[in-house]
Amino acid sequence: MRSARAWIGLLLCLALLPPAAEAAPRASSPGHPAPTGAPAEGPGPAGPPSTLLLEVSTGEVLQAAEPHRRLPPASLDKLMTLYLTLGAIRAGRLTLDTPVTVSAQAWRIGRTPGSSRMFLNVGDVVSVSQLLEGLMVASGNDAAEALGETVGGSSEQFVAEMNAAAARLGMHDTHFASPHGLPEPDEYTSAWDMALLARRILLDDPDVVRITSPRYVTYAGIRQANWNNLVFRDPRVDGLKTGHTTEAGFDIVASAHEGAPPGEMRLVAVVMGAPTLKRRTGLAEGLLNTGFNHYVLAPVPWQRIVPAALRVYGGTAGVIPIETSRPVAVLTARDAHPLVEVSEQITVRPVAPFERGQQVGLLTVSRDGRVIATAPLVTGAAVGRGGLAGRLWGMLRYTVSSLLHRHPSFSSGTYTLQG
Repeated sequence: MRSARAWIGLLLCLALLPPAAEAAPRASSPGHPAPTGAPAEGPGPAGPPSTLLLEVSTGEVLQAAEPHRRLPPASLDKLMTLYLTLGAIRAGRLTLDTPVTVSAQAWRIGRTPGSSRMFLNVGDVVSVSQLLEGLMVASGNDAAEALGETVGGSSEQFVAEMNAAAARLGMHDTHFASPHGLPEPDEYTSAWDMALLARRILLDDPDVVRITSPRYVTYAGIRQANWNNLVFRDPRVDGLKTGHTTEAGFDIVASAHEGAPPGEMRLVAVVMGAPTLKRRTGLAEGLLNTGFNHYVLAPVPWQRIVPAALRVYGGTAGVIPIETSRPVAVLTARDAHPLVEVSEQITVRPVAPFERGQQVGLLTVSRDGRVIATAPLVTGAAVGRGGLAGRLWGMLRYTVSSLLHRHPSFSSGTYTLQG
C-alpha cells in the first residue's frame, strides 16, 4: 500500500513539471555528435502554421500566410535577448570578452526539466561571447537568463527592456515575459514581428551570423548540435533561431543568402506553429527556395544616370565625388526588366568645407510612381575651406550660378533593370 502511494505521488510530480522552451538537446562527446532539431512531433496551436518570407535589404515581404496571428514564441524570445545584448555591446556597456558570473537563478532556469541549456553551473565565469554562442546554437535557457541579468541588471528589468524595444521596432503583435521563452500565459508574438526583429538584427550587426551559423558548440566538455537543422541541410542558411514547446509547436526564423555584392540577396523565412519538425523544415525550405528561384536583387548603376560629383564653391577643390554608403540594388522578379526612375536630391549648399562621409543628399529609386529604394548620398572626399579671396570669389560664383539656374539641386533619369 505504501509503495502504491509512492508511485502515485511520483506520477503526480511528473505531471506537474513545466514544459520547456526547447526540448533538451542530447549532449555529445567528441566523435559522437548530437542529433539536431527537436522532438519530431508536438501538438502546437490549432490551425495552419503562420509563415512569412522577407528580403532583408529592402524589407519587402514576398509571401505571407496569417503573419499577424499571435502565437507563443518559445525560444524565439532569444532573438530579442540577442538584439539587446548586441545593442549593449555597440553602446560600449559590454564587450564580447566581458566576464559574467553565473547566478543561482540562471542555473535553476537551465535545470528546468526538459529545458535546453548550455550546462552552466553556479559560479561559472563565462564571457559574453560564450553566452551568445550558447544562446543561439545550444538554445541555452540558462545562457538567456545570464545575459538578461547582465544587460538589464535583473531578469525583470531586462523583460521591461525587451518590451520597450519591441514597441520601438513596431512589433505590435508581441509581448515578452522572459529572456528565454519558457511558457508564460501572457507571452506572444507573430511571424510578422519576428521578421521585423530578424531584419533589424541582420542590418545592425551583419556579422551576427558568425554566432548563429556554427553547427556545434562546446562548453564544459559537452558538445551540442545547433537546433537549427537547416544549417546542416542548406549551405545558404546561416541562422537565426528555432523554438519548440507543446503550446507553440515548431518555430523557426531562418536566414539565408545567395549571390555576391551588389546583387547578394538575403532572405528571412519565418514559420510559427508547425505541428511537426518535418512540417516546419519543409515550409521553411519551400519559402527560401521560392525567394531565391523567383527574385533577384538587381544593381542600379546610378552613377551613369545622375551626377556622381558635386561642384563646390569657396574650397580647396572645385569638385567633390559623391557616393552611397552601400550598393544600390532593388528587388525584382527574376528575368524581369522593369523601368525605374532614379532621382538625386542635393540637400546642402555646395559651399566648402566638407568632411569625408558627410551627407549631402538623397538618392531615390522609384517604379510606377512608388519609391522602392533610397540611399543617403555622402561625400567621397574632404574639401577644406579656401583662403579669404577664394571664399569670396566662390560665393560670388555660387550666387550668380544659382540666379541663372546653373546649379540644379535635383537630377533624374531612367534605367531598365537587368533582372
